[in-house]
Amino acid sequence: MKTWKIRVALLAALVLMGMASYAQVQTQSATSTVHGQVQTPSQTASPPAVTPSASVPMIVVFYEEGCPDCVIMEGLLDELLVGHEEDVAVARYEINSPGSTALMWELSAHYGIVATTVPLIFIGDQAIVGAGRAQEFNLRTAVGDCIQRGCPSPLDYVEGGKAVLHDLLIAGAFVGLFLILLVLQSM
Repeated sequence: MKTWKIRVALLAALVLMGMASYAQVQTQSATSTVHGQVQTPSQTASPPAVTPSASVPMIVVFYEEGCPDCVIMEGLLDELLVGHEEDVAVARYEINSPGSTALMWELSAHYGIVATTVPLIFIGDQAIVGAGRAQEFNLRTAVGDCIQRGCPSPLDYVEGGKAVLHDLLIAGAFVGLFLILLVLQSM
C-alpha cells in the first residue's frame, strides 16, 4: 500500500522539476531573442536593444502596426512627453517583431496582468492595457508622476532578474516535494 504512495510522490516531484526546467529553457530563449529600440517619442522603429542611462526613467510600449488604439495612446504619450524627451526614455516594441511577444508576456507576468490587447504600456509600477478614457487618465497620471518623481524601468524586472518565473517554479517544486514527503511520513 505504501509503495504506490511513494511512486506517486516521486512522480509528482519529477513533474515539478520538469516544469521548472522547462521554465528555465523558455526564459532563457525568450530573453536571448528580445529585440527593441529605445526611442524618443518622435521615432517609431523596432530592432536592437539599447539601454538608456540608469538615471533616466523608462516607459515600455507594446503596439501593433495598423492598430488605431495604439495610434491614439502613442499620440497621447508623445504629447505628454513634449519638452521631457531628455527626462524619460521610451522603448517601443512592435508585437510582431521577434522576441517582442516573449518580452510582453514576461512583463505581463511580473505585473500580474494578462495582456489581452495592445497598446500595452508599462510605466513605473503600472500597466495600462488598451485605449479609452480610463486608460488615457491613467497614462496622464503615470507619466506626470514619472516625470516629477522618477520611476523604475519595467525592463529592470526582466533584464535584471531574467529568471523570475524559473525561480518561482524551482521554489514551488521544492515546497511541493517537501509537502509530499511530510504527507508520506505521516502515513
